[in-house]
Amino acid sequence: MRPAIRSTFDIVAWLEERSGRTGAVLKPPFLMKMLYLSQALYASEHNGAKLMPATFLATDAGPIEPDLFLALEQGIAVDNAVAPADHVETVLLAVWEAYGEADQEHLETALKSDTAIKAAKKRGRNSEILLDEMAEAYPGGTSAFKGQSRVSQFPDGSPFSVKHSNLDAVPADNQEVRFTADGRSVTRWMPKKRIRSKDIRSKEIH
Repeated sequence: MRPAIRSTFDIVAWLEERSGRTGAVLKPPFLMKMLYLSQALYASEHNGAKLMPATFLATDAGPIEPDLFLALEQGIAVDNAVAPADHVETVLLAVWEAYGEADQEHLETALKSDTAIKAAKKRGRNSEILLDEMAEAYPGGTSAFKGQSRVSQFPDGSPFSVKHSNLDAVPADNQEVRFTADGRSVTRWMPKKRIRSKDIRSKEIH
């Protein structure tokens, strides 16, 4: 099965063009992690196929494609990079939207739970991270991956932030919390003081 794009440099060019819009500079270690996630997610989305002709190793510094890493350190780049096809760009956008503007530490934390990297490390230092294990580490493809990032959706498609509770504040003990059919929380408000009809009449007299 052939890769979806001719070279890792084409993916690097796409990422650098995207980062240039925000003024960010993608250093080689950060690029390696972004490329790894793109390869893994594409494999999950496309039945174990490769996004690019790359082999990643599990190192103490994270997943690294050794040939590309050395080339990037030497400042090697390509002119007239090949633009990714739509199905490739879908994967790249999912990775970029989740981590493209994050810092190195945030991305490293996300990869600590990657089962493919863990499996490779058990086989020994600098072992190859197998493509089928990369695909298994991200089941569900891009849809599931987007659900793991900062923003998700209600069943009706409206967004909500998974970083915070759906409630603006913790309700008091005498308030009742219910959930609608689409998963939204509804807090039933209860007044602190019960208003009686005779109190109202008394105010009207005075």
